[in-house]
Amino acid sequence: MSGQLLAVVGVEKAERVVCQADGCGHGVYRRIHVVRHDDGSLGVYGSDCFSRLFGHLIESNPQYGGGDGRELTAEERLMLAENTERLIAQFEVEHQALLEQARLRQEQRAKVEQAARERLERQRAEAERRRPPSASEIASVEREAKTIVRQKYGVDPDMAGWRGLVLTEARKLLGK
Repeated sequence: MSGQLLAVVGVEKAERVVCQADGCGHGVYRRIHVVRHDDGSLGVYGSDCFSRLFGHLIESNPQYGGGDGRELTAEERLMLAENTERLIAQFEVEHQALLEQARLRQEQRAKVEQAARERLERQRAEAERRRPPSASEIASVEREAKTIVRQKYGVDPDMAGWRGLVLTEARKLLGK
């Protein structure tokens, strides 16, 4: 027999359900396996019948929940017995909600990481902006800075006492 393992659930012993394997009819309450058959119908099986009928699915994880046998509420147990399709639909809604929560967490994590990268980049840019210009940077614009000092202040920038103005204009030219 083939099919898809949808869920492994459990109920209280007093609330056990009937295994639907042909000729079985035993009451099961722990590790109840809910399987969707190839024809679309659902079946509920105890561990022994599940192993016998669907041995190839033993190693597969259920589509909903883990393989440890989620304990059902009284309402869910009633759905399992009376309308298994409705219970699986509820599991699907819960599953989609979990996926959406995971997606939102991932988006939030990505936003936080992006904000951290942007903050680091701003800090690096600010540190670079505040870094004093190197001697080679000043030398690359010194001639232009001297020309500005000469025009702006009408002084000879090579004379003693005017070096500070030359450096100030060089920093402006370098954007520092």
